[in-house]
Amino acid sequence: MPQTENQDESGLNIFDVPIDRLSWAELDEYCRKALLEDTPRHIVTANGEILLQAVHDKNYANILRRADLVIAESTNVALVARWKGRPVREVTAGADLVNHIAEVAINNQKSIFLLGSREGIAAKAGERLQQLHQGLKISGCSSADPNDAEILKYIRDSGADILLVAYGSPKQEQWIAEHKDELGAKILVGIGGTFDMLAGAMPRAPLWVRKFRLEWLWRVILQPSRFARIWRAVVVFPLKAIFE
Repeated sequence: MPQTENQDESGLNIFDVPIDRLSWAELDEYCRKALLEDTPRHIVTANGEILLQAVHDKNYANILRRADLVIAESTNVALVARWKGRPVREVTAGADLVNHIAEVAINNQKSIFLLGSREGIAAKAGERLQQLHQGLKISGCSSADPNDAEILKYIRDSGADILLVAYGSPKQEQWIAEHKDELGAKILVGIGGTFDMLAGAMPRAPLWVRKFRLEWLWRVILQPSRFARIWRAVVVFPLKAIFE
């Protein structure tokens, strides 16, 4: 994993998973360089739920450790990092990350493939990205099941440089780790429910909610069925991580 000048040798580890503490500018530069290399790069957007899963699933933990970049996707991870004296420089929420990657793709004349979510959502998300980022090339969109062997050829033939995968964790990280060398893409990122937000199927929290780091409360209001998952991420995770 890359080290910046503001990182010391001890770095940040949560449940033995190294977390990279990059600024947006450093992340953009990392992606720019990755697009010029032959080796595919797996980027993990880590939140409390993902890191808790790694505690109970050693195979999944190994996937996270082998990833090329693990960045803090949520406020709860950032709070734990600060408590440990290794504050992250940015909270790279999925929607913000996708928008940054879109600009990197445009500036370097590269293309993006959107994979996953429910039927039709990836295509709508791709259309929205192109509206937000003029000149963005979408090489393909698919809601194919991760077990569909044909999707590997479809992505490879599309010539995609960047692959965004929305299968949810841990499935998206497992799928990327298994297939990243077969697809031709240089950057592969699991981005959870971001396609739903881009497509308008799940409204993103208003700016004032994000400013006060209350996205979790917004999700509870919109999806009360997710209360148990959000409780684990917002309450169980930081307590377990702080006192590990």
